Amino acid sequence: MASSAEKADKSRGALRGEGDPSARDLDGRDPALLGIHGFGGTPLEVELVLDVARALGRRAHLPLLPGHGTHADDLARTGFSDWLGAAERGLLGVASERAPAVVVGLSLGSLLATKLALDHPQRVRGLVLLANAFWLARPFPAWPLTLASALRLPDFRVPKVAADIADPAARRTHLTYGEQPVHAASAVQEAGARLRGELGRVRVPTLILHGARDRVCPVANAERVRARLGSPNVRVVLFPRSRHILTRDVERREVARELRRFVEELGG
Repeated sequence: MASSAEKADKSRGALRGEGDPSARDLDGRDPALLGIHGFGGTPLEVELVLDVARALGRRAHLPLLPGHGTHADDLARTGFSDWLGAAERGLLGVASERAPAVVVGLSLGSLLATKLALDHPQRVRGLVLLANAFWLARPFPAWPLTLASALRLPDFRVPKVAADIADPAARRTHLTYGEQPVHAASAVQEAGARLRGELGRVRVPTLILHGARDRVCPVANAERVRARLGSPNVRVVLFPRSRHILTRDVERREVARELRRFVEELGG
């Protein structure tokens, strides 16, 4: 029988917030949209992608990444290759070389979306990077994660005070873990460092959206990535009042409008 201390520890790593963490699917016409959520989050973070797809009559899929939507203990047992495998299965399920998809990724999802564009260029029609995580904010969380990796510390969980969202109602109800495992978080940082050296090979049209008040992934990431991309078709839009999870923040309608414009410009 679990002790009260063990129960409290388990509770701290549980999901907090409101809503259903399950994957989302929407029927419609091609080209489809694939929306990939961030670290410790759920498809609810990118449900805005589903809204845009519905408005345009498009097919869409929002996968739930391994280790997410359950408990932080499960997240601790996963890494970038696990998350990428789920993202690839999602892409192969909605896209073909005859009907490539628009791939949208938030934070960790932006890294996975970029990797899909690198590995499956014939299946990706366009790339949308939301709050991209190619660099993490300094000093926190970047420096502690770097130190933990360098010292090869045993894995441990750190408390998550609240989601980085300016909108108070969205921040209060946002569905995420109460704690985050350090080794898995380090895997996000390490993947960003690897992939930013490959951005020059990305040739698909790309939309970069970022909140100017982002405290997890600095707003400077938007221009850093734009300068490194190999695509001749790149648009950057900054949202002055939004923080990290801009898909649920105070300017979410403007974010949806930019996404819809991008998808419409790519055509069918």
